[in-house]
Amino acid sequence: MNRFVIVNPHRCIGCDACAVACSESHRKLALRPVARLSIIKTRDVSAAVTCHQCEGSPCMAVCPADAIVCDGDRMQVVEDLCTGCLLCALACPFGAVYPSMPSSSRPRGVLFGRASTARSSGLLRQKETGDYSCVAVCDLCAKTADGPQCVKACPTDALQVVDQASLEVSSREKRLGALEKMMVAMRAGGQGGARG
Repeated sequence: MNRFVIVNPHRCIGCDACAVACSESHRKLALRPVARLSIIKTRDVSAAVTCHQCEGSPCMAVCPADAIVCDGDRMQVVEDLCTGCLLCALACPFGAVYPSMPSSSRPRGVLFGRASTARSSGLLRQKETGDYSCVAVCDLCAKTADGPQCVKACPTDALQVVDQASLEVSSREKRLGALEKMMVAMRAGGQGGARG
């Protein structure tokens, strides 16, 4: 399993500090200054959505321009190759591919006009005739020495980088916590039954 950034929605306050740090860290490296994550906000919860660096990489598998590549344990977009077809965004099971940047590629893809039917994809409906977009995918801040900047910028420690070992530890702790709660509930139920 590859490393990726995960969010604890109970800690996330939706402040967008992670998105700003992500965008700024890429700008400083002369890369496209856009966040490689997004913040989903509802009335009750907010959470960052990031690439899970899938080993099967459905985004990479469907890319007709070979613009998404695996660099070690992280996904990278080769911006000069991306034509903005958005197949990767449609294939991503987590909704973590963001078609939000003007492309630096030469027009090689098909120009998309406004969608003509209501059943057309929402992603395609956002494209204007003649516009090419380049997708953005979390690259775990590959070109920075100290790792993902979103994790460092989060004021509530809602983000963390996880790998197989840390997920196994977390899963074990959750199972033990659930078992402990169940034992407490069983003891309380047994004491109530003895009194009656």
